[in-house]
Amino acid sequence: MGHYISALVSSLGRFFEYPVKRKPICFYRQEDFTATGEPQRKTSDVHKVPMTDYDKLVDQFYKRLAEQRQYNQEMKEQDRRWSMQKVVRRFPGWNEVTIANLHSLFLLFDNQSNGMLGFDDFCAVLESLGDETSMESRREKFIEADSDNDSWITYDEFLSLVYNFSPQEKGELTGLARLCNEVADNIQFVSNLTVGEQLEYGLF
Repeated sequence: MGHYISALVSSLGRFFEYPVKRKPICFYRQEDFTATGEPQRKTSDVHKVPMTDYDKLVDQFYKRLAEQRQYNQEMKEQDRRWSMQKVVRRFPGWNEVTIANLHSLFLLFDNQSNGMLGFDDFCAVLESLGDETSMESRREKFIEADSDNDSWITYDEFLSLVYNFSPQEKGELTGLARLCNEVADNIQFVSNLTVGEQLEYGLF
């Protein structure tokens, strides 16, 4: 009996494909038709109701609001660029990429979120940059940069400290200031690589 059933199933397999695939059933969208089956009139076919004075006022308000937001965004971006250019002029030899990287590091190691760095935070920044100066030298430079002697340095003090950490030679940056440029250049180089190129360099 079992042999007969398996033979029957195998013979049916020649006529049917398992699993049975049904053709998709297509339905018109219900919202395109009325309850009686008549096609709905499209919005373009329906006579548009003229806007009231109130509607015009609301529409004008939202247009002006969108224009004001766009203007504020453009002004904010312009202020950011102007501020960045101002900082670049203060520190010859650094570019916007270097300063942006230092700003990111400052925010990253601002563990108290008070807009300042303590000595340990400052040392963590230097470690992330690959600086190998001694703790004594770092502490000495940090104390000099701490103008109000509160054991904290602001962002401006941080930039000046890093920039002047090592004396320049013949107008060229050396030491930590030069290292900041190299690190920023490496970061920019990597960010410009495609995923495939990053894989080739073994960055994953």
